[in-house]
Amino acid sequence: MSETRDKRRRTDLDLFILALIDGGVSTPYELQKTAGLSQGATIPALQRLLKARLVRRGKPGARRRTGYKVTAAGNRLLRDGWLPLIGADPSGDLDSDLRVALLAIWGSGDRRLATDFLRQSAGKKMESIAAAELTDSPGAVAPLARWYTDLRSEAAEALLTAESEAIRAMADSLPRSLTGKPRQSARSPKPRKAS
Repeated sequence: MSETRDKRRRTDLDLFILALIDGGVSTPYELQKTAGLSQGATIPALQRLLKARLVRRGKPGARRRTGYKVTAAGNRLLRDGWLPLIGADPSGDLDSDLRVALLAIWGSGDRRLATDFLRQSAGKKMESIAAAELTDSPGAVAPLARWYTDLRSEAAEALLTAESEAIRAMADSLPRSLTGKPRQSARSPKPRKAS
């Protein structure tokens, strides 16, 4: 797939797009309109998928929009490609972690895997709040600077707390299964401990 410093984000996006294509969302326009993915992210992902021969271009359709089709190699990747993602710790990026959770439900039909993964993601947000509090260094600082840093810290903590609560709510509202082709993996991942 892709080689970058943050390889997992690209990997989960590429695999998510591959699953969407497999489910019939096959043009950059459809990926944007039906899945809410920006064309700025999907077009490079589609190019990576083409280069890796995981998808192929279809014939241009209405308004010259070209759809994509999953290849045999793409289907093999879809069957097990989500396993390393769900087996790793959450990245801390909300979009990435949500894609991984949905891929786990889609790939295994096991809602518990996805729920546990999202709960760990929420826990990671709360850990980052605790880590930030440990690094605060009260010292002789100019009052204006101190007020600024204190207020910025409070805002960051409030945002992380809200994001953590939103992730937990998402975990609770995950569907039991996703429609489409359920995929049976050759191996089943071990359940994750919830945070």
